[in-house]
Amino acid sequence: MAITTTSDLNGLYNQIYERALFVLRESNLMVNLVSNYSANNFYTRNITTRPQLTVETTSEGADYANAQSFGKTLVGSLTPQERIAQVVITDIELMNDPDNTVQDASQEMGAGMAAKIDTDLLNVFSSFSTDIGSAGTSATIAKIAAGINILQTRFAAQDGPINVVLHPYQWHDIWVLLGQPVANQAFLGDLANQALRDYFVGNWLGVRWFTSANISVDSNDDAVGGIFTQSAIAFDSRIAPYMENERDASLRATEMNFVSAYAVGLGKRPTLGVKYTTDASVPS
Repeated sequence: MAITTTSDLNGLYNQIYERALFVLRESNLMVNLVSNYSANNFYTRNITTRPQLTVETTSEGADYANAQSFGKTLVGSLTPQERIAQVVITDIELMNDPDNTVQDASQEMGAGMAAKIDTDLLNVFSSFSTDIGSAGTSATIAKIAAGINILQTRFAAQDGPINVVLHPYQWHDIWVLLGQPVANQAFLGDLANQALRDYFVGNWLGVRWFTSANISVDSNDDAVGGIFTQSAIAFDSRIAPYMENERDASLRATEMNFVSAYAVGLGKRPTLGVKYTTDASVPS
């Protein structure tokens, strides 16, 4: 006689895992904008950089003998940590409403891990040494342009696209400047019109713009945005996200653990990032 038990529901847990991974990948912003590393151990990674070389003038017939040092300099380190999201689902819950449980658990686990990774990476903004803003002030286009110019003088173009990431409330101040007064609309042309239509402009001033609600707002309603290239911040994956299930017979339930391990911090070229501290009060 065939006996059906809760172990036959293992397929549901696989669905949870696959959906959690999908939501994690679709919801994550910052991993795609920074330098990515990986390793199969838990040792601290030392981030090093090499010096810039100087090209000098020589003359015909001269035996040039002024070699420059091209060693490595330690600029920082990355220490990995484990992250985990856990859900316990009882047998009765699975019996009564298995589809909703699978869908809700998978979406929330993936979204939770994505938010944690993004939050950790966004918090690195505060480690940039240059701040083009100040607490209590509104975000402006001029200040963003100043930050872009600073990175350009640091040869950011050699490192790929410049990214601007702001809290949505910081972006609101930029949106207001694009849309008001009428004189600005006339000057900016279709750029202002697009901003008014979409409330977000993906690529202008020669850089890529993003917003993230995962940027924290402090008790004084200030937030720290960032202007940076990929080498300014590092993400170091040590354990790829995985799901591990454990049966608890006495509880008549299954414990599901969604786990990953990684490190975040300043990258090999931390000067290619500037922070932008501004007011992030709720728009009125």
